[in-house]
Amino acid sequence: MSKLLFYPILLFIYLFSLIPKKVHYLFSDISAWLLRDLFKYRVDVVVTNIARSFPEKKYKEIKAIVRKFYLNFTDNFFEMLWSVSKSEDKIRSGVTAENLDVLASAFKLGGSALIVLGHQANWERMLAIDISPTGYRNEDMRMVYKKMNSKLSDLLIHWIRGRRSAGTLVEMNDIARYMFKHKDEQLCYIFIADQAPLPGSKYVTTFLNQKTRFFSGPEQLSRKLEMPVLYLNIERVERGKYRAGLTSITEHPSSLNDGEISQLFASLLEEGIIKAPSDWLWTHRRWKRDN
Repeated sequence: MSKLLFYPILLFIYLFSLIPKKVHYLFSDISAWLLRDLFKYRVDVVVTNIARSFPEKKYKEIKAIVRKFYLNFTDNFFEMLWSVSKSEDKIRSGVTAENLDVLASAFKLGGSALIVLGHQANWERMLAIDISPTGYRNEDMRMVYKKMNSKLSDLLIHWIRGRRSAGTLVEMNDIARYMFKHKDEQLCYIFIADQAPLPGSKYVTTFLNQKTRFFSGPEQLSRKLEMPVLYLNIERVERGKYRAGLTSITEHPSSLNDGEISQLFASLLEEGIIKAPSDWLWTHRRWKRDN
């Protein structure tokens, strides 16, 4: 049934993507209002998360962040639809990549690299970054993703993401096996690592003024494979324009104490969120297991 629906929906999405970008943004404006003010989609979660993360902010400031967040949230969706019919070069034109030299330094070590990032700005657009100046080929990218519960949604997202990048998608449950199998290749792994982890996650820290658990998987894999770890910060410069900057966390994971890689990631992510709070994905029930 999912495959029967897949192609008609795909055709609709492709045709919709052909309309001018300014019309996509008009739909985004309307959708943001509908989600925030009419349907109140997770507004209570968003307000609570922001208020607890920034206890020093007054209600007026929180309300302004919430308003801007929903617009950014819907922009991400309609920019994703817009990208379906566009070339990699066209998608890439809206993203400025900075500090690629740290990835080039990792490449010179002769092995793979692991990039961690959060749900900041339009994280989906980062799949189109040109990493070829670093020594890694664009087809060497491996994007780690969580399979969706809906088979149809998973097929659509998988197809859309695949069009944006020459790299390959690897399902989260298979990533450890995949990395060990390909340990002798020079690949560039991309982990979005700020979701709420399963209970029992080993690393706990104070993040945005709250006790927070983090996935320990990226740190554990980087240690076992002695793989350099980098952080990718994403900033929304203006509507449809983004800045992606890399920071080296470590080139030698085994030289750091247990938990230090996770802490450095958490600190860098927190710094980025404080700088642009409306750009983070506040609809996640991020702290549901930490209270």
